[in-house]
Amino acid sequence: MDSPLLNPIQTLEHRGIITDIISQAITGELIGMSNFASLAGAIDDVHEKMEAVEHANCERKHAEGFIALSKKFGLDPIINLEGYYWKNVRECFLKYAAKGDFIGCIIIQEVMLECFAVSMYHDVGQALDNEIGALFTAISQEEEEHIEHSIELLQAELTKDSEAFYSKMENIHKDCMTILAEWTAKTDLKGHCGVCKGSCMKEAMPEIALDVTRMRGNALNLYLSTLDRIGLPNEKTLRWVINLPA
Repeated sequence: MDSPLLNPIQTLEHRGIITDIISQAITGELIGMSNFASLAGAIDDVHEKMEAVEHANCERKHAEGFIALSKKFGLDPIINLEGYYWKNVRECFLKYAAKGDFIGCIIIQEVMLECFAVSMYHDVGQALDNEIGALFTAISQEEEEHIEHSIELLQAELTKDSEAFYSKMENIHKDCMTILAEWTAKTDLKGHCGVCKGSCMKEAMPEIALDVTRMRGNALNLYLSTLDRIGLPNEKTLRWVINLPA
């Protein structure tokens, strides 16, 4: 029999935090879907265009999965693409898409956003020993494919011109990772996110054995290991991460 902790739908407090987590997941998946759709329209390479469409559809299916599970458990998630942090992430992506910067778009969506999704979904899946946790775990594993897709592309880009790539990566890190760092800080540094119901969900995470600081650390560790696999010097990338808002 499931313990009360591992079956978080049993109490009102647990329903609230689970709803907020699913709200963030659905909104994030729809931002990812929109990003991949924009990428498909911003590039000329036919194969990469088809890949972007496929990834957009994958994000759509993930959002639909979370929505269907919410209905099954009687949850009422907020879907708000205009929420402060998600809106800023989207605008950051569109800035690079408008320039036709395929590599910049890949860095934002398939490295930065997917590292957070893969890691945080994994952590939620580990905390929830039920159908909701199983869906988070399954989607985390699927999102890993997007990270893998990016690594080979970015390794080739690094080989072409390491200095130019390093400069691009550092600039995009400052643009996008700063937003993600503010979103996952202990408190909302820029005010309410616009997705959680009521107060910030970070305060309630311990109710289901989650901690935003630990989740943020896990996501940043995956980000650093991905940059290391691409070939960037970790003594420099570590400094980037240390200087992020906390």
